[in-house]
Amino acid sequence: MPKVTIRRVTKSDTDFILNLLPSLTDPELPHWRDPEVMLDIDQRILKAEIEDGNKDNAIFIAEDDEDKTQLGFIFLEIGTDYYHREPHGHIADIIVAPEARGRGIGKMLMQKAEEWTKDCGYSLLTLNVFDDNKKARKLYQSLGFTPDLTKYGKIL
Repeated sequence: MPKVTIRRVTKSDTDFILNLLPSLTDPELPHWRDPEVMLDIDQRILKAEIEDGNKDNAIFIAEDDEDKTQLGFIFLEIGTDYYHREPHGHIADIIVAPEARGRGIGKMLMQKAEEWTKDCGYSLLTLNVFDDNKKARKLYQSLGFTPDLTKYGKIL
């Protein structure tokens, strides 16, 4: 198995990240979620993050050491716990390129998220996942994440 490096994002990674974003809408979405709106918002946020950066956030790229192929990315933010009002690490997005899936890249990126969170001085790492995304939920649970709150929505 080729060696993989997890590194900070550079501006040259922009197209790779933007091209992966449509896979965020692969799982069944709630009927009131508009995939085009979701993608537009994610594109704008990630472009701004790559261009301008934010000292409180980080984007990391998984890259094959041999041929420098980009394999996936993770976007990390600082969140605030609703009840304790304490900051924590939060995974905003994680996507592995389709051709790199099944190689442990997602686990490597999740491990980087844990390291980043600890380096920031936080002891909690959170993420959101659509209920129908069973494959991702299985991965997260295998890495020690447990469900916390379940958000319900109703269009009125």
